[in-house]
Parts: sequence; structure tokens; C-alpha cells
Amino acid sequence: MKKKVLIVTSPLRVGGFDVVATSLQTHLDCERFECTYYIVGEEVGPLEPIVINSGAKVIHRPDSVKGYLADYKYLKKVIHEGEYDVVHSHLMFFSGLVMLAARSEGVPVRVPHGHMTDPCMGNRSFIQRRMFDVYRLVMTMLLDSCSTALVACGPEAGAYLYGKRTFEKRGIILNNGIDLSKYKFDPVMRVKKRHELGIENKLVVGHVGRLNYIKNHKFLLDVFAELKKINADSVLLIVGEGEEKDAIEEKARYLGIENDIILTGVRNDVCDLLQAMDVFVFPSLKEGLPVTLIEAQATKLSCLISDTVSEYARQNDNVEYISLSASAEVWVQKMQKLASIDRESVSCEKLIKNYDINETVKQLEKIYVGQEG
Repeated sequence: MKKKVLIVTSPLRVGGFDVVATSLQTHLDCERFECTYYIVGEEVGPLEPIVINSGAKVIHRPDSVKGYLADYKYLKKVIHEGEYDVVHSHLMFFSGLVMLAARSEGVPVRVPHGHMTDPCMGNRSFIQRRMFDVYRLVMTMLLDSCSTALVACGPEAGAYLYGKRTFEKRGIILNNGIDLSKYKFDPVMRVKKRHELGIENKLVVGHVGRLNYIKNHKFLLDVFAELKKINADSVLLIVGEGEEKDAIEEKARYLGIENDIILTGVRNDVCDLLQAMDVFVFPSLKEGLPVTLIEAQATKLSCLISDTVSEYARQNDNVEYISLSASAEVWVQKMQKLASIDRESVSCEKLIKNYDINETVKQLEKIYVGQEG
């Protein structure tokens, strides 16, 4: 008999842990596992048709359900009616309530999944920060007491969600595996994409990620503007969509580089666009273990990463970390050095060993049947 799995997540947009959740689900053995998504909210994200086509069912929590108590009761009802064998939640600290609901309904396997490190609190007030601290404390206690397996994408993400001691004691690292066959370096595709984009003879600085505050695109523009001073034949290729798009375009105009930036929006050919790049720059303020960094390295692309990103993300030798306090000039020097590395010579042996989606899914299936955790 198939195991019934409820995957609890946010609307299935292209990016972040939604991509991780859907990639894991679509690679599960469909003869052994029957999956249903519980999506918080009525928004239909671009990944939803993909999971439906894979055979998964989708339940949306109505937007009219507001507040933690109402959320808890509605989810508890869904779990009760579905008679699930596994509940797997990707909603960070809110997963504490999810695990409580699952335990109260007698679900045998209850799995929260950590994807990020300490978030940048931005301009939140002192009171808001303290309220979050209390919320985090309560949810961490629920996660510890109500879960059967504590999963995270890396040690920092696990320590943040569950507490360092708890994760060291009983945590499981589940790498953000990818379909490696899609991301092999392809010189033919590289030429094709660069021709399509009209950037054949350019130095292409690339970035993939949601256009939000955390990704620090404004700093990326400052760095690129500095590069343009010494290399006129350079272009910035940004793949993604988000709430910061207008601010990014405005700053590009202010810096006078608006004609040297390509904003592609959401794309379904990210693996091919990575081939077209010469160096991948990722200056995030905070991150767990971004899938895009693993994908970039799988194509043998050199990467320059802010030191706020987990060291666990480094898989290839052509990856360097740098402080966000370093000047734009220093970032440019590093970029130029990395861009000059011959991709053909780069070894992906470590990445292939650690980030094959098929191996990741085998580990997850063991967790689902109670053999690990």
C-alpha cells in the first residue's frame, strides 16, 4: 500500500524552498508514495501545474482562514480527513504548529525541513524583534517535541531552526539535490544562448534569484557599475522576478548602466542561461543553502559569494567567498579572476557525490518509511 504524504508549503513559486519541495516530490517513487500539497493561501504558483502533472493533489488553505488558531484547526481537519502517513513541512518556524497538528492526529512520520539561516530583520522595531524571538522559542519547542525527524539543508540551517544542540543530537542533513544531467557544462548551448541574447563577445556577469531585499541586488549593481569602468564589454544577466524589480531598474538608471543589464524575469531554461554566463555573483545578506548556487557549480561556472552564505555551499574549487564590507573594487578584482578560469578544467566530483537528486530522494524515502530519523 502506498504511503500518503502531505507536503505543507507556501504557494509554489519559482525559487527558494518551493523548488526544493517540488523537486523532491517529483522524483519520489510514485509506486510507493502518494503526495498531496497543502498550500497556505489561494495563490496558484507557476510550479503548481508541474506537480499536478506529476500526479500530486493540491489543497489550498483559503485566505479567509486567518490567525494561528484558525490555521491550526483548518490544517488539523485536513490531516484528519486525509489519513496521512507522513506530514512534511517546509514552512520554517510555522512548522511547529504543523507538527503539533500532525501529532494530535496520530500521523506516524512528522518531518519539518529547515532551508534558511538567521534572516535579515531589516527595519523591524525592537518590539517586533522581541515578539519574533518569543514566537521562535515556542515553535522550536514544538518542533523538538512533536517531530519524528529534524531535517535541514545544512548544519547552519538546522542550528537556526531547531537549535544547535538539538540538531547536532538528532538532526538530519538532506542536501538540496538537483538533476545533474540537466546542468552539465555544454559549450554548444553556451554559444547558442549567448547568440540568442546578443552577448556573444561580452563578459557576462550572472545572477539567479528572486528579486527581493535579501538577495542584495542593489549592491550587485554597484559592483557591476565598477566593472563597467574597466570593461565596457560587460553585461549583467539577472534571472528572476520579485518585488524589488522597480527599485533595481531605478538604480540601474541612476548608475547609467540600464542598457547593460538584462532582466529576464522567471524562466524555465535557467540551466541553459547558466551556460551563457562567465561568472556567477551572489551577494545575499542571508542564505541557507541556495539551490541556484549548486546549479551554477554543476555547470562548472565560477562563483563569487558573500560570506553570509553557508560555507556548506562550496562544492567546487572555483568558488570564492568575500565580505559584503569589501569595496566594489575588490569584488570586481575577484570577479575578473574567477571569470578567467577555464570551465572545462573544473572538477565537479564533490558536487556529483553530494547533490545528485536521486541520492537525496533515496535518503528522504528512508525518512518517510521511518528507517532514518
